[in-house]
Amino acid sequence: MKYVLFVAAIIVTLLTGRSIAADEPKTATPTVSEQNAPATGSASAENTSSPKEQTEDEHEKDIFTAGKPDAQKIFGLVLEHLRDTYELHFFSAKIPLPIIFIDAQGFHFFASLDALEHSGEYTIKGLHEIEDQKKASQFLKVTPFKRVDGKPMGTFWDFSITANVFWMLLAAILLILLALNAGKKARTNLVPHGAQNLVETLVVYVRDDIVAPNIEGSWRDRTLPYFVTVFLFILVMNILGLVPLSKTPTAAIAVTMALALCTFVLTQIAGIRAMGIKEYLKHFTGGMLDMDIPIAIKIPLILIMTPIEIIGLFTKPFALMIRLFANMTAGHIVIGALIGLAILFQSVIVGFSVSVPFALFIYLLELLVAFIQAYVFTTLSAVFVGMMAHEHHEEEHHAEPAAAH
Repeated sequence: MKYVLFVAAIIVTLLTGRSIAADEPKTATPTVSEQNAPATGSASAENTSSPKEQTEDEHEKDIFTAGKPDAQKIFGLVLEHLRDTYELHFFSAKIPLPIIFIDAQGFHFFASLDALEHSGEYTIKGLHEIEDQKKASQFLKVTPFKRVDGKPMGTFWDFSITANVFWMLLAAILLILLALNAGKKARTNLVPHGAQNLVETLVVYVRDDIVAPNIEGSWRDRTLPYFVTVFLFILVMNILGLVPLSKTPTAAIAVTMALALCTFVLTQIAGIRAMGIKEYLKHFTGGMLDMDIPIAIKIPLILIMTPIEIIGLFTKPFALMIRLFANMTAGHIVIGALIGLAILFQSVIVGFSVSVPFALFIYLLELLVAFIQAYVFTTLSAVFVGMMAHEHHEEEHHAEPAAAH
């Protein structure tokens, strides 16, 4: 079994390296006659004998500088593979994805980037142009497209199926099919096996080891479907990201932000439903209103605690977002950088003595991280909901009649 894993890891490493190398534009190599050609001559002769000029994009992706591999450009190429795209890349083949957006001119649908470019109405911005506009606009959204005629696009809503969206939808479809299959078997088989056994094991694990220790009372059963869904969804997306030539949706901060917002909304709903709107608003004072202290001390403390509690309200989902995003991105950067070492040194020895074994180790570690990050996100979400959905007032209400008897 260990030999099978080792061979599989070598194949994964080589496929990943091949996908990186496939995007390397090859510099034109002069022929022998061109090398021996005299330096003097007419301008037209120089133009015909010189290599083809590179575009700005090709120059940025060309990993060679002065005939030698450039470490900075190799690392930039690794980061380029982590960016979201409007195409699926399989080696040198590219599968177009639909581009759908709404701007001031109305609704637009293009079957691919090429269709958008050939429309004569819109074109895609260059990477440098997007980066410059992001710096200038601060926190405002920068559109990846622009009108050919230069008119402003106005309000922009992007509904395109990007690579991250494609893999995220694939994860959702796989989960739905798995759940339907397990549910169908559960109605006919008393003894779970196969997909039914897998789903029941994961559901019981989330219920007993994640939700039950952190959430009390009726909210445990109310929120269980959410936590099971989040755990399995993140886990499947993380595992799909380890498939060669795929994308990891959880390595995109927009995806982790959406997941964190779902937890944030659920947390606030649980808090308001459990405590009531009055007690919910009172908890922003940190309990200062209920403390028997002089008013001269209480007011300054309330003024201090209220901003702290409000900030804490948003730091919790922010921590969820950044933790999942950073952990899933870091592993892929390390694997890409290790493979880049073989390209940098242009050595088979470096590839099989450094890149392959270390990339294998990181790849196996990423399998563990895929489970850990799904567990951590779900557990912290349950902790946050449990803190807000406490039912101490119900416990006290039931305790008083018991004491009277």
